[in-house]
Amino acid sequence: MPFIIIGLVSCLLMLVQSAYSQTAPTTQEKTPVENSQSLPRPPAGTLGTASYSPTAMEKPFFAKLSEKEQTTGSMFEDYSITGKKGSSVGWFGIVRKIEENPTTQETKLLIEMKYFDGLTDTHILALSFNGGGDFTATLKGVGLGIKNLSLVKVYGVVERETNSIPEVKTNYVRQWDWGQFTFLGVYGSQKGNKEWKKLNKVDEEHIYNPFPTTKYYEDRLGPRQP
Repeated sequence: MPFIIIGLVSCLLMLVQSAYSQTAPTTQEKTPVENSQSLPRPPAGTLGTASYSPTAMEKPFFAKLSEKEQTTGSMFEDYSITGKKGSSVGWFGIVRKIEENPTTQETKLLIEMKYFDGLTDTHILALSFNGGGDFTATLKGVGLGIKNLSLVKVYGVVERETNSIPEVKTNYVRQWDWGQFTFLGVYGSQKGNKEWKKLNKVDEEHIYNPFPTTKYYEDRLGPRQP
């Protein structure tokens, strides 16, 4: 009799464990978010230009981009973020909203895309103040360390498009905090959100500063929320 009871208890425990494993949320890997390192200042009175250089962690994701997707807008060629369902993309943009869902363990970003022609300053990432509009990025995990109004480069696949806003299933994000990026000019046809544009207090002729301060970003992007 004791053996029968022990056997029944063991069976019940196995059933409970099986049911729990099917209903309990699984621990999933977080989408990698790499924080860029600040570059050394150039010698006094000098500035240099260089091609964009992916980090070692970033290179595998950059390699998945087609040649047309490696540069995303310039003074000479228009670029659109719409109509790219199923495409692998690598888009720069300013983080405008961050929504974390503890239940699904996902983070959703609303990002104001910024054009980038592949060339940058040697001491700081420099890109256009203009952009192709808003897009969203869905990342695995919460508490990923992404900051409001930081610059990010999102790599992933466009899953769908809703009201001309692409939704990117994200595989990797590189982040630049204030002091690590600047706006070189206003090249590319402006298609961005007018609400974000209203936050800019600076004449577009003076949008560039090779050594940006906190005020530089506040005057162009608006105040940073915690």
